[in-house]
Amino acid sequence: MKNSTLLKYWFEEVWNKDNLSVIDDLLDPDVTFNGALDGVVSPGVDYKEVVCAIKALLDQPHVTITHSMDEGDLAMARVQVSAFDHSRTRKLDFTGHVSVRVHDGRFIEFYTNFDYLRMFEQLGQLPTDALPVCLTGERLVWVE
Repeated sequence: MKNSTLLKYWFEEVWNKDNLSVIDDLLDPDVTFNGALDGVVSPGVDYKEVVCAIKALLDQPHVTITHSMDEGDLAMARVQVSAFDHSRTRKLDFTGHVSVRVHDGRFIEFYTNFDYLRMFEQLGQLPTDALPVCLTGERLVWVE
């Protein structure tokens, strides 16, 4: 099986079918994570908790791989995520990139880069102009 096929299986089972048991099957116990969620995902943290936290924000998330490639023990994929907020008033659509290193059919390195800024803008948790404002050097300030 190609490593990109294993990555496709991961997204289909874990994210599209809520089959969280696949996480234990595919993540090596010593897996290294690198990406925006580094502070949340670390050895000793159950990745299922991270999946549940993200899914708690999204209604009917669906992940589609739009591009993938294999190079030796690496697999890379660009994914499109579509979902709704829980009020079903906002449609969410954002992308991400995932690279994994595979050894003996398990992920030993897991690199992610998702457009969480766009996701939080679409959820209404950040203003839709957050990125342009940040590019000016201004700060986003919350007032109660």
